Amino acid sequence: MTKSRMFAAAALLLSMSHEIWCRTDFFPIGELKPGMKGIGRTCYRGNVPEEFQVEILGVMRGISPGASAVLARFSGGPLEQTGVFEGMSGSPVFINGKLLGAVAFAFPFSKEAVGGITPITQMVEAFTETGAGGSAPRVLLKKSMLWNYQLATPDENRNGGEFYIPQDNTRLQPILVPFSGHALLPIASPLSLSGFSAAAIERFGPQLRSMGLSVLQGSGAVGFQAGSSAKPPERDATALEPGANIVVPLVRGDVDASAGGTVTYVDGDKVYAFGHLLFNLGNTDLPMHRGNVITVLPSLQSSFKILETGDPIGSIRQDRNSGIFGIMGQQAKMIPIRVHINTSRGAKKDLKYEVARDRFLTPFLVNFTVFNSIVASERSLGVSTLKVKGKINIKGEVPVEIENRFSADTNAPAIASLSVAVPVNFLLSFGYKDLEFESIDLDISSVEDDRGATLDALRMDRAELRAGEAVDLDLFYKRTNGDVVQDSYPVKIPSDITPGPLVMLVADGSTLMTNDAREQGDELIPRDLPQLIRFINNIRKNDRIYVRLFRREPGAVIRGEGLPGLPPSVLSILRSERNSGGMNSIQTSTFMEYELPASDYVISGARTLNLLIKP
Repeated sequence: MTKSRMFAAAALLLSMSHEIWCRTDFFPIGELKPGMKGIGRTCYRGNVPEEFQVEILGVMRGISPGASAVLARFSGGPLEQTGVFEGMSGSPVFINGKLLGAVAFAFPFSKEAVGGITPITQMVEAFTETGAGGSAPRVLLKKSMLWNYQLATPDENRNGGEFYIPQDNTRLQPILVPFSGHALLPIASPLSLSGFSAAAIERFGPQLRSMGLSVLQGSGAVGFQAGSSAKPPERDATALEPGANIVVPLVRGDVDASAGGTVTYVDGDKVYAFGHLLFNLGNTDLPMHRGNVITVLPSLQSSFKILETGDPIGSIRQDRNSGIFGIMGQQAKMIPIRVHINTSRGAKKDLKYEVARDRFLTPFLVNFTVFNSIVASERSLGVSTLKVKGKINIKGEVPVEIENRFSADTNAPAIASLSVAVPVNFLLSFGYKDLEFESIDLDISSVEDDRGATLDALRMDRAELRAGEAVDLDLFYKRTNGDVVQDSYPVKIPSDITPGPLVMLVADGSTLMTNDAREQGDELIPRDLPQLIRFINNIRKNDRIYVRLFRREPGAVIRGEGLPGLPPSVLSILRSERNSGGMNSIQTSTFMEYELPASDYVISGARTLNLLIKP
């Protein structure tokens, strides 16, 4: 036989092998018997699946409502040294040439490679529904959550980095359920992290592990650049086969965070993998890349694959209890993030990322990557002051403006990253179908200095004025080192204000917003996306002082908009029995509010002055 014929024969065998593995019948679990033998397929190195042996032990019914798992013993390859390992999730098991299901469960600290198999019929049935599903439920959020994180003490935020996640977004994660005995648990998915600092992993690692992920050092995507479209997803079905690795990048670009697992079944352009939930997101849109195994590392705690992220190959469209479901050739929508860093040492850095676009994951990933951007260049402990300025660009809407300054002993990076993640979380939590992020652009500057200050006193040269007059307001700030800083600003009394007593409130932004939420109600139910964006853009800043002139008189808040100083006749109509809901009474009428120029300090505190407007 000539060499050309040998190569042709080998290619034919490979194509036939792929056809056998990808187009196969299913083995019903009702026909299983203890002692039956089969084979499994997974990758130990590279991206070519290898076989291991399977012995059926029995069927465990009811491991979750309406779901069963096949208990089996595995052998061959490195399994004697590794046991069932992370990254093996989804490895297909065949009995008599028919696909039984995916290796998906294991007993922690087992001395043998014994694990559970999710039947393929359960996996396929879980993803038979079509369509994108219903609209996300509207969530009742608190206005104060948009600024309360700024007021946390260093100890409260030391191990945090959290933001609000609506309760209906959380999932039951079996790995967190306390057991007094032994439990068959989903195999942890290895999350390869590349470009993340030790400080970022220390802070966010517990949250990643609570999601069922096992954090490990990764190598990042090969030759991938954020925003690049040079390599669109492949559509060739032969690019994947049962037992091959896939990787789901949650963040890609200058840093990489990718969860890995194994393909169970390929049906045309449809891919079924993992055999258990990744996050249990339901309908989603996550990138799907090929994966390359560098090695399988035995560990007394839990052995794992070290994976390398390969080329994009499609999109993960569903994530449910029985596995994940993807479509080859489709491209997931990611959110570009561009961060420009001005370090305390005068250096400049430009970082580019893409994060997964998902209602549950995106705020956490934004928090994680922005925090890492800061601590990778600046210290995470010790006094520092950070200025954050940027935009969240939304298609068809005005940008969400981000501008604030944070100064603290230990947690300035955490608060600064939350100043971006919290608005993103609010935007996603209301479930607007027309919400499409175009990009997030940030400019972050740092100084290793405490710029905190307290509003200590204020002074005016007279307390009786006429409408339209201006008066000089002297402000005194006390810094943490005891120094006193003085500023002076002219304040003009509105020309249309009626004679009588008037109150001048001089306060930091958080105090002002807290007072408003206390009087007008803290619940946030925006009419539409533009009103929500407008509300976020009106959040006051930490490095400004605000001067508000108001009088004690009744008014109302209607559909989220304040209407102070209403005539008694209008208030009577609004409060009548013919109107119900949609209106909250308020007791102050604001005539004017001034935002004083930006300061070099993060200012806190409030003072009031009683004025008299003369006829």
